[in-house]
Amino acid sequence: MTQGERGPTIVVSNRGPVTFSLGEDGERDHSRGAGGLVTALNAVVRRGEGVVWIASAQSDEDAAVAKEPAPYEVEDLRVVFVEHDAAAYDLMYNTLANPLLWFVQHGLYDLPRSPRLGDDTREAWESGYVPVNRNFARAVAETVGDSPAPQILLHDYQLYMTPLFVREELEEGVTGAFISLFVHIPWPEPDLWGVLPSYIRKGILESLLSADVVAFHTQGYARNFMQTAARVLGAETDSENGTVRYGGRETWVRAYPISIDPAEFEELAGSEAVLEQEEFVKGLPGKLLLRVDRTDLSKNVVRGFEAYGRMLERHPQMKGEVTFLAQLQPSRGDIPEYAAYVEAVGRTAEEVNEEHGTDDWTPIQLFMMDNFPRSVAAYKNYDALLVNAVRDGMNLVAKEAAVVNEKDGVLVLSEYAGAHEELGEHALTVNPYDLDEQADALHRALTMPDEERKERGDGLRETVMQNTIEDWVETQLKDIEAYRQRNR
Repeated sequence: MTQGERGPTIVVSNRGPVTFSLGEDGERDHSRGAGGLVTALNAVVRRGEGVVWIASAQSDEDAAVAKEPAPYEVEDLRVVFVEHDAAAYDLMYNTLANPLLWFVQHGLYDLPRSPRLGDDTREAWESGYVPVNRNFARAVAETVGDSPAPQILLHDYQLYMTPLFVREELEEGVTGAFISLFVHIPWPEPDLWGVLPSYIRKGILESLLSADVVAFHTQGYARNFMQTAARVLGAETDSENGTVRYGGRETWVRAYPISIDPAEFEELAGSEAVLEQEEFVKGLPGKLLLRVDRTDLSKNVVRGFEAYGRMLERHPQMKGEVTFLAQLQPSRGDIPEYAAYVEAVGRTAEEVNEEHGTDDWTPIQLFMMDNFPRSVAAYKNYDALLVNAVRDGMNLVAKEAAVVNEKDGVLVLSEYAGAHEELGEHALTVNPYDLDEQADALHRALTMPDEERKERGDGLRETVMQNTIEDWVETQLKDIEAYRQRNR
């Protein structure tokens, strides 16, 4: 598929591939974006010719770039920054998208007590979320111009209204536009989606069904979406073929489990920075139990520490024989629920260490910082990896760790992590709410016979190698072509 045959490809996400700043010499500098989504979308960009990436301006220098002729070219990227009104963006991001949509879609609310929705919710929607999404749509239309048959690939929950607004912007003068939106977080059951006010739940669904393809990481989330569309809008769904018909349009609903670039992690594993960090990791006493996560409520860190403490209670012979290394990256500290959770994480680790620790052994080694080389060094050396998320869109840690681990490490995996659809048969499955089940699984993982460890470890690696990030991109491109062939 070439640009000449199909028109330009536009990738749109809230966060972009680069962030600009001014150096001490007053010259413009930039740094590459981090995170799984940016890495994945870079793989999309590599596959196309002249792909343009549209994203929100995040820094003052990003805003300066937004005022210059677009797209702005840097390294191998063509970038368009969208400058939003600061108050509108704050409402979109800190009141509507985070926490409301995030909490609803991850099932994080204590429903008898929260959320408390009202006029402030409507204000965040009408004065924040909707205007920011209209900004994105206008940027898409300006970038497309009068080019025929553009491919517009929208990403994640900050942009749910953008498909509808793009359709409106392109209604005149642009033919054959293909629009998709990839939801990178879980899609909940219809009852949970019903927590949202009717104008939000209906507005988002009507917008998503104006897209040609709506994509998720798992078949389960795709099914939930179709059931939600049927319940809320009365849409006609065909679960066997993965289609939803509404308002005279047919939308394909697909699952594309996101993955990683194994070669990248194999190279990282041998880098000088990682080798330096291995000295620390290998110096920890006993076997290594690992978790690498953001301090997001959905990651279930507190219960993970509690389950580890319970394992030590049940199996006191394990004291001094295993160290729990927790590499955590602070997340969304300006949201009160997150700040309180970080405190709970630290407090729980201290309680476990005080109850079970000795003068020469600290049960939990907790680090609240982003140290990627240390994380990769720990990936190589863990005996057991705990991924006990309440819900996850995917969880790439499970895949990253599997491809570089050198000790046939055992994955203890929540049944509600997106990765479970692919990796579950090779992992020890746990209910993330059941502390005793998690404690038993941790003990089993740390004492498992070598033969079973090797069989499970090989299975994890083979599964990841059979679906790399390039496969993820290729499958989507094939479906785009199939959709266009069917609907031309």
